[in-house]
Amino acid sequence: MRKWNLLAKKITDNKILDLPEINPVVLQLLASRGLSAEQIKKFLEPSYAEELRDPFLFKQMRDAVELIFKHLQAGNKIVVYGDYDADGVCSTAIMHETLFFLATLGKTEPAAKIDIYIPDRASEGYGLKKSALKNLAKAGAKLIITVDNATRNVDEVAYAKTLGLDIIITDHHEPGPKLPDCLIINPKLDYEKYPFSGLAGCGVAFKVAEGLISSATHVFSSKNINSKGDIFLKWLLDLVAIGTIADLVPLIDENRVLVKYGLVVLNKTSRLGLKKLIAVARSGVDKNGNNREIDSWQVGFQLAPRLNAAGRLNHANNAYELLVTEDAAEADKIAQQLNATNQERQRLTEEIFQYADTQVNQEDKILFAVDPNLTPALPAGRPNPSPYEGEGRNAPWPAGVMGLVAGKLTEKYYRPALAITDKGGEIVGSGRSISEFDVTAMLEECAEWLANFGGHKQACGFTLKPSPPPAMLPASNCVAVGGLQAGQPSPSLAGRQAKGRGGNKSNLEKFLAKAKKIAAEKLADVELTPTLDVDWKINFSDVNEDLYEALQKLRPFGVGNPQPKFLTANLSVVNALNMGADGRHLKLKLQAENKVLLDAVAFSAGEEWKKIKVGDKIDLVYYVDRNEWNGRREMQLKIVDMHNAKPRTNANATKA
Repeated sequence: MRKWNLLAKKITDNKILDLPEINPVVLQLLASRGLSAEQIKKFLEPSYAEELRDPFLFKQMRDAVELIFKHLQAGNKIVVYGDYDADGVCSTAIMHETLFFLATLGKTEPAAKIDIYIPDRASEGYGLKKSALKNLAKAGAKLIITVDNATRNVDEVAYAKTLGLDIIITDHHEPGPKLPDCLIINPKLDYEKYPFSGLAGCGVAFKVAEGLISSATHVFSSKNINSKGDIFLKWLLDLVAIGTIADLVPLIDENRVLVKYGLVVLNKTSRLGLKKLIAVARSGVDKNGNNREIDSWQVGFQLAPRLNAAGRLNHANNAYELLVTEDAAEADKIAQQLNATNQERQRLTEEIFQYADTQVNQEDKILFAVDPNLTPALPAGRPNPSPYEGEGRNAPWPAGVMGLVAGKLTEKYYRPALAITDKGGEIVGSGRSISEFDVTAMLEECAEWLANFGGHKQACGFTLKPSPPPAMLPASNCVAVGGLQAGQPSPSLAGRQAKGRGGNKSNLEKFLAKAKKIAAEKLADVELTPTLDVDWKINFSDVNEDLYEALQKLRPFGVGNPQPKFLTANLSVVNALNMGADGRHLKLKLQAENKVLLDAVAFSAGEEWKKIKVGDKIDLVYYVDRNEWNGRREMQLKIVDMHNAKPRTNANATKA
C-alpha cells in the first residue's frame, strides 16, 4: 500500500495571495510547488516569443553553426547520426529537415547532400560505432552531426578524425569523466552556461535549428529568410513535442513552452505519417467516439510507444520514414506496421515480465531479471525456458524490451531493476530506478566490467566487456548471483562460449555482485515503500466546472508537471459497479459528509479495489475529470488510490 504525502503548504507570500483572478485551488497548487507570483503568471500563460532562450547561450553553438554552414556552402555530404528511440528519431527528422531547408534556399536542388544514419539497436546498439563511421566516410561523408547521442563516445570521435570527418555532437545525456574532442552542444556539460539543462535530444536539435535559421541571413542573400525561417521552425514543433514527452524529461521551463506550442502544431500537423498514426492509435477520439485534442497523454501512451516499437523489435528507419514521407499510401502502410509491432512489443514485454517476476528476490535492494540462457543453473522449482518464442523457445530475450521489463519490476516493487540479455554474443541490459537511487552513477562504479554505458539517474543502458575463456577462470572467480551456485557452468553456456557467444558470464556475475553491494549500501537506511504525492485535500463541493476548466491551464501534464491529485477523506460508498465485458473496471458513487455525490471510476482496477462494497468508508485520491456523453457533461473523478477511511473523532472530523 502506497504512503500518501500531502504537498500543500500554507501560502505566506502576499504577492501570490494578491492574484484573485486565478482559481484559489490552482493558486495553492502552484504555490506549493515553489513558484513565485511572477512564475505562476508565466506558467499559466507561457509565451513562445518571450520564453525561448537564445540558442547562442550554448558555449559552442556559434562554432557549430559556422562549421555546418562551411560544409553546406562547400556542397559536402552531411550525415545526421541519430538514435532509435522516439526522441532520437524525432531529433533526426528535425536536424535533417533543417539542413535540407538551408541547402535548398533559392535552389531547385540542394547544394549539399544531406543524409541520415540510425544504428540498428540489435546489431549495433547506442551511439557512434567505428564500423558505421568507416562506412559513412567511404560513402563520402565529410561532417557527422549526432542527435540524442555520443556524449560519451570519446574513442569513436577520435577514430572519426583519423578518417577526415568533422564531428558535431548534439545530445542531452549525462557526460562521462572525459569528453570527446569535438564541438558538443549538450546542456548537461559542466562548463555549459545554458540556463536550462532539462532539454530532450529533440529540444537540443531544435536549438541548433534555431541557431542555423537565425544565422542564415548572414550567409545567404535570399530575401525574406527570417519570416520563412520562423514559419519553418514552428512547423517542426510537432516533432519537438513528441520527442520531449516520449523521453520523460521535465515539462517545465523551456520544455513547457516547446511542448505546449508543439501540441498546437501536432493537432493540425501536415505530416501524412503522423495523421495516419493518430488515426490508427485512435488518439483523436475519446472512449465515446467524440473528437478530442491530442494532449501529452495521447503522445506518451499512444503515439510515442508506436514510434519506439520500430527500434525495439525491428529498425527505427521505419519510424523515421513515417515522420517524413509525403506518400499517403506509404504513410498508411508504415502506420499499420508500427501498430502491429507495438502490439507484439506489448505481448513480449508482458511474457518476459511474468517470467522475470518469478526469478527476482523481492527482498533485495536491486532486482535482476536475467535471460535464462545466461544463467548456468537455476534453483529447483524455478522455470528455466525463456518465454520468448520469436526465434524458438531458447532464443534470447529481445534487447529492445529490456528497459520496459526493468520498468515494470521497478513499478511493482519500488526498487531499482536491471533486465539483461544476450545480443549477438554481447551481454547487454537496461535499468530503471527510483528517485532515491542513481542507477547511472552505480554503473560508473561498475565501469571496470562495462564496455560502454550511459543514461540518466533513473534510466540506463549498458554492455558488458568480454570475459576470458572459462578454462582460464578458477572457481574462486565465480560468485553466486540470484541463487546460482558458484563455479557451476552449464553445458549450454559452455557450448556458446566455445562458439564466441555468451562468453561474458564471469563479468556478468561480478557486475551483478557489485551492483547488489552498491544498492545494499546506498539504500540500507531507505524505506523502500512507494510514496504517492498528493497535491491538496479538498471538499467535494470544490469539484465543479470552474475547477476543471482552471486545471486545464496547467496542461501539458507530464514529468515535472504531474496532473494534480486531490484527496477527500471519509467518503461513503453509495454504489459499487464492475464495468466492462470482463468486469475489469470499477465505478463508485460516493457521498461526502456534506451529502455531495460524485461518481468515481477506475479503469483496469486491482482486485483489492473490487472488494469495495456499499456502506464502506474510504479516503480517496483522484484526478478531477469530466465525463461527456450524448451531449451531457458531468463531473467525474478518476481514481488514483484509495484507503479504508481512518476512524475519526468529532474533534478532528472535517467536512469533505
